[in-house]
Amino acid sequence: MDNHNNHSAMVSGPKAQGSSLKWLGICLGLIALAVVAVTIFRVPVSTVFFGAVLLACPLMHIWMMKDGGHKH
Repeated sequence: MDNHNNHSAMVSGPKAQGSSLKWLGICLGLIALAVVAVTIFRVPVSTVFFGAVLLACPLMHIWMMKDGGHKH
């Protein structure tokens, strides 16, 4: 019987570091976008927070389910 928990080890090296830096840049850009929306465009903080929660939920599902551990 196949072991479905056969995940490859965590990747470390230049590729993993570049990916981490990419995600850090994306997160910092989104934070800057939220600050600009609140300060310059006078968007209420509650609206920005609500939009962030609405986007975070499906993005977290995609991120958590990207591998699935199944090789069908």
